[in-house]
Amino acid sequence: MKIKLYALSTVFTLLLFSCNKKESNTTVQPNSVEKATAETDTLQNTEETPRKESINLFTLMPKDSSDIAFVSLSDIYPVDDEKDTLALPNIEKMGKEKAEYFTFEKNYRKRFLSKTNISETDSLFIYDYGKNKFVSFAVKNLKTAALLNGYSSEEDWPFHNYDFMIGFEISKKHLQGFSEYYRDALVYVGKENPFAKEKLTPIDWKKITVREFPSKSLKSEDQKTLKGNTASTAYAFKTSSYNYFMQDYVDNRKLLFARRLLVVDPKTKEIIIDKLYSSSEGTSPTPLNYEEGDDVVNQWTGKLFKNKPQVIFGFLYESFGCPGISIIDKSNEEIYLQCDNRH
Repeated sequence: MKIKLYALSTVFTLLLFSCNKKESNTTVQPNSVEKATAETDTLQNTEETPRKESINLFTLMPKDSSDIAFVSLSDIYPVDDEKDTLALPNIEKMGKEKAEYFTFEKNYRKRFLSKTNISETDSLFIYDYGKNKFVSFAVKNLKTAALLNGYSSEEDWPFHNYDFMIGFEISKKHLQGFSEYYRDALVYVGKENPFAKEKLTPIDWKKITVREFPSKSLKSEDQKTLKGNTASTAYAFKTSSYNYFMQDYVDNRKLLFARRLLVVDPKTKEIIIDKLYSSSEGTSPTPLNYEEGDDVVNQWTGKLFKNKPQVIFGFLYESFGCPGISIIDKSNEEIYLQCDNRH
């Protein structure tokens, strides 16, 4: 079940389901829930090592047509072991109907919080960057629940542990005015709110000549990826902080294969970000903003986090993984959502 984060906008619409109350001033005390994710760095002998995200971000989804929204934390709380009776109760004894969605009793909740390093004194923060809306909830006031994932159905009875998403239940009455299907909502659980709550900027791309694109040289790995493809339309956008450039690459049928993004410091002319977003079995470049309609925004930039540089995201649809948020600095840090993509 994957919404179109969820592109980060697009989760971001990117989770997505595929294959909203006034701003809350709740005083918060949440914790840093960090986990090793499967982003890989190629080392000697082509070995791959997991890296830790500097911040764990989750997604929000509506639970069918009910008055409940759901935040899955299954990416940091796997329950694949059928013999682990402390993770989930006996599903068969519950019966098919009741098992599709149920809240946790005290002992299962305690285990869940312990394994995810979440405290009852933490808070859950939800920020919708598309609508610039923010709410927070004390963890102690939220129900922990298990929801049958979107790729399972009654036909799969009896259900297995891995058929469930485990997380927090949120009442939709607190989410009035949020983006449709909560596609632009990001969730964090911890001691302090990490979001800057500064309105992000949708990128309004304007066509430029190919000559105006500031870099003609490609990284060696990008040259290999783009072999047989041709540079096509170029675009640009400016803010007070950065200049943004985009270059399309098309195949021999003139179909879009990839896009190259450059983020440039307007004062020094230094290229801060040089990224290629290409098509593959599990990825495809997202449409540029407003191509699908006047209100459809995929690419965003601006100050998303209090203690980090500005960000940019929304360039790639992920079929099998989760979308990422690029930090605009020389670190090349990419923060990938914990979007529980079961595709």
